[in-house]
Amino acid sequence: MLSSAAIQLIAIISMTCDHIGLYLLGGFMPFRIIGRLALPLFAFMLVEGFRHTSSRKKYLFRIVATAFISVLPCFILSTMMKINYAPNALFTLAFSLLALMLAERGGLALVALPFVVLLPGVLNCEYGTHGVLLVLGFYYAGRIFANNQILRIASQAVVLAAMMFSLAQFNGWGIISLGVIAIIPIALYSGKKGKRLPHLFGYIYYPVHLFVILFIKLLLY
Repeated sequence: MLSSAAIQLIAIISMTCDHIGLYLLGGFMPFRIIGRLALPLFAFMLVEGFRHTSSRKKYLFRIVATAFISVLPCFILSTMMKINYAPNALFTLAFSLLALMLAERGGLALVALPFVVLLPGVLNCEYGTHGVLLVLGFYYAGRIFANNQILRIASQAVVLAAMMFSLAQFNGWGIISLGVIAIIPIALYSGKKGKRLPHLFGYIYYPVHLFVILFIKLLLY
């Protein structure tokens, strides 16, 4: 069984491989395939973080702050690679967390929910509306089937497959659908924290690894 720390580490390694494959190795496909695990695992852990954090507002602030810090390396790397810049996936996760807050509050807050779901797509954020729907799907699957592990995992698998295959069709990039493999570590999740990574490690690592990749790219440019 896997702890939340283990799943977080898998997601970080997957993301790093994806960025190395994209920015340094000319789209090296094996690394890009490994990278497809990252978003589903981060989405799953976002839901877990939402459930257990002591302050959801501070949680949202940390994600948003990290997203903005990461804009510069993402923009420069995209420009150097001559690919269209898209606001990084942390913006999508920030919208996703806001969507969870609205969904749990209910009532009139639900009026704003469709706008929060659609806005990442309008802004062309990485994974866009599909990413937010994935997070909401994981949230409701875990909530509805909280007492039945088999049904919970099965429903999460359905949500994951629907979002990944839909995203692959929307983007015209088939390997995105390989994100369905992320259901394996999700199914093995023990619900325990495990030996945690240093506090704020993930938030610091995201922009730092992008700046390191940018530095190496500039040396090789």
